[in-house]
Formats: sequence, C-alpha cells, structure tokens
Amino acid sequence: MESLYIMVTAIVAWLILCVVMWRLHRAKQHINIATDASVLIVYSSQTGNALTIANRCAQALNLSEMSDVLPLNNLSIEHLSRIKKVLFVLSTYGDGEAPDNGNLFNDRLTQALDESITLEQVNYSVIALGDSSYPDFCAFGHQVNNGLKALKAQPLSELITLDNYDEETTRFSDIIPAWLDLNNTQIDKTQGNSSYNWQLVEREVLNPNCGDELLVKIGLKCLGATPIWQAGDLIDIQPRNSVEIVENWLLKHVFDGSLWLAHQGHQQPLSAWLLERELPEKCYIPVSDLLTQLPYLAKRSYSIASVTENKQLELIIRLLQKDDKSFGLASSFLSHHCKIGELIEGKIRSVKAHHIINNTQPIILIGSGSGLAGLKAQIAARTYAQQSLNENIGAMWLIYGERRNDSQLPINQHLFSLKDTQIDKLSCTYSQGNNYPKYVQDILVADQYIIKKWLDEGAIIYVCGCLSGMGESVHQTLIDTLGQKTLDDLQQEQRYIRDVY
Repeated sequence: MESLYIMVTAIVAWLILCVVMWRLHRAKQHINIATDASVLIVYSSQTGNALTIANRCAQALNLSEMSDVLPLNNLSIEHLSRIKKVLFVLSTYGDGEAPDNGNLFNDRLTQALDESITLEQVNYSVIALGDSSYPDFCAFGHQVNNGLKALKAQPLSELITLDNYDEETTRFSDIIPAWLDLNNTQIDKTQGNSSYNWQLVEREVLNPNCGDELLVKIGLKCLGATPIWQAGDLIDIQPRNSVEIVENWLLKHVFDGSLWLAHQGHQQPLSAWLLERELPEKCYIPVSDLLTQLPYLAKRSYSIASVTENKQLELIIRLLQKDDKSFGLASSFLSHHCKIGELIEGKIRSVKAHHIINNTQPIILIGSGSGLAGLKAQIAARTYAQQSLNENIGAMWLIYGERRNDSQLPINQHLFSLKDTQIDKLSCTYSQGNNYPKYVQDILVADQYIIKKWLDEGAIIYVCGCLSGMGESVHQTLIDTLGQKTLDDLQQEQRYIRDVY
C-alpha cells in the first residue's frame, strides 16, 4: 500500500512538472504584449539592421509612450488585432525571402484571409530593408504590406524602402513614418555602437595550395578599450582599394593625388581619401566635389570567430576569385592589400537572432568553408563558460565541410585540435575527396537518427556559412529528414539558428 502511495505521488509530481514545462514552453513561443500599448514595434531581421531600427524607435518612444518590440514570428493575428498602431521593420533576405524570425507570419496572414478575419481597427506602417542589386528588392516588406491591406488594416504611410541601410550614414529621422511624431533631434542622437580602429596583427592561409578559394584566418586587435561582443555577432569592415588601383585611376582622370583636401573636419591627400571611395570608370566630377559625390565603398559583414574574452577578434574569410580572375574587394583587402600592423575600420553589430540562450543545451554546429568562423565563436563561448566560469555546458557536435582531407593542412589540424580539446564529436566531409565528393548534408542524411536523438535531448542546431549551396541544401535536408513542422517549432524555440550569408 505504501509503495502504491509513493507511485501515485510520483505520477502526480511528474504531471505537475509536465504542466509547468508546457507553460514555460508556451511562454517562450508567445511573448506577452501589453494590450494597452499605443504602439507596437515588430521586426524581422537576419543580420540585425531591422532590429537596430526597431530598438532605436523604441528608445525614442519610451520617452513618452509605452511600447513593445518583438520578432515577427512571435506576433499572432489575435495579438495584432488588439493593438492600435503597429510599426513593422522588415528585412528581405536571400532571393526575396523572409528572415528566419519572420518567415511564419505570411502563413498567418493567408490563414486569416481564408477565415475572413479583418483588421480594420489596426493602423500600421512598414519600413522595408533590402538591396536593389537583387531583382526582388524589399520583397518581404511588400508581401506583408499587401497581406495587411488584404485584411483591411489601415496604412498610415506609404511603404518606406531602404536600400543597403547603413546606420552611420543614414539620417534616422528621414526614414521613419511621420505619424510616430518623434523628436528628430533626440532620435538622431540615439546612435548604435561606434566604429573602432582595429590593427591587423595576424594572417594565416588555412588551406594553402588548394586552388582558387583560399581560407584565410585574420587576427585583429582593437586600439583602445576592446568592445564587447557575443558569439553570433558580426563585424562590418570598411574595405579599401589598393594603392595601385587608386594611382591608376588618378592617372587616367588626370587628378593630382598629392593635393591636400579637407573634409568633415579631417585633412589628407586626395589619394588617401580615395582609398575608401568608389571609383567610377568614367568621372566628370571636378576635384572640389569628389569627396561629396563619390560614395564610400560598401561595408562587408563577417561572422566573428572569437569571443571578447579571447582578447583578439578573429575572422575566417574566403578569398573570393571572380570569373575574370580578379578578387573580391573586401576579401582581397583583408588577405593582401592591408599590411600587418595597419589599421582597419570596423563596427561590431549585435545579432540577437544568433545568440544562444542556454549553453547547457547540446548543440549541433553545421557549416562549411568560412562558416567555420561562426561555429568557432560558439565553441569558444562555451569553452570559456566551462573553463573560466565553471559552468556546465552541453555536448558539442561539429559537422563541417571543406575541400581536401590532407591532414597536414592547417585547417584540418585545427579541426583535429578542436576534437581533442573542446568538442565532443567531429564529422568532416570533403568535396575533393579521394573517392567522390561528399557534403555536410550527406552526413545529415546518414546520421539523421543520431540527430533526432540529440534534438529529443534538447539540442540546438546552428548553421553558419554561405546561403547559396550549403545553407539551402542543409535547410532542405533538415526539412526532408525532420519535417517542416518540426523545423518551424525548433525555429520558434530558437533551437534552429542560421548565420548564413
């Protein structure tokens, strides 16, 4: 009788625990929204720009109004219907796609339309971020805007589109809808992180003699106080033209590169100014107007391969070679033109969507090529938590693909070192193997039952690398092996994270 009582008590306790865990799970999926908020700010962001804009609006609004900021995937139609005014800040990603933290919302709009739901009481504006060099410029912003109109929501402004948004060069008060009624002086003072000067202190080719796509490890030291970043964050690097390119351009257009010019409180020779400027094939601009009319070279974003506690910011970049045998501007600058000891301008960009919430959960790290950078940062973060903070960390499984399996290559020696000292399981594939090409998605298929077991134990999947090719193939393979609903649920729980570019 006593044993029966103990068994019943245990069952009841287990049921109570299940209910508590279910409620915690639901709380993770649906962030509470203050129903009396006059403004709700919703973002969908892959690399952090849309989130930055949303947060800056929130900071300004908090001076006089109550507001919430949340990812688009956490917004249900029911929640949306309770809010008076909504600002959507939406990035377009890849080939006209939604970012990972917003890709579930269009289905909700479609379902609401099928169910004849209307949102006549909702007033909204959409700020859409994109890149006009792609054919579907701001496609996701347009999709959400059209879906809201179909549900009879009331637009408070025309769709605002931002092309290659740059926080440092964009006047913030010029890109927000007028109805927000923000203090322009105050909001333009609400800046994000500043750029820092980084000294190039280390450069190593990780796969020498491996063809035309070399991997290069870059080490940077910050001059002054080192900024703080987390695993998953990016750095925006300001590239520079080579001295040779600038000299040839000056000679072709008959400009005197030694001419000293003052601009924005600084003075230096014209040739120095042009290192960071776009140099058009034909130029009819007078020398006095060059610095105001020639735009800066576009910044290049890189996944950081280290954590602040390492005392050095590391990158792993692919030296991109084009069809005409020339090299990519930013990768050639970091790999060749910039000399050891020279300074590089770079700005840390916090990407909340890439941050791991709980390091005690197991993690499956998947990537190839330069994607090793983001994976290394996650490994470094957990290693620091374990060794320096005495925290318990979850098991780590690295699934990684590169070109050749030569054990003497620095890249492979580094992988073996990780296996010996930091990670629990290593699975490598090589596209130029002895027998036949093999890719990371092949491991996902072969080991799908082990992956499912890790996921049942609470594992996180973290993917880093090129979206085209590896990123798309891994995503489709996970859909095929796990199912779309499982992958959506993992994404909603922030257990499927993609740092792809």
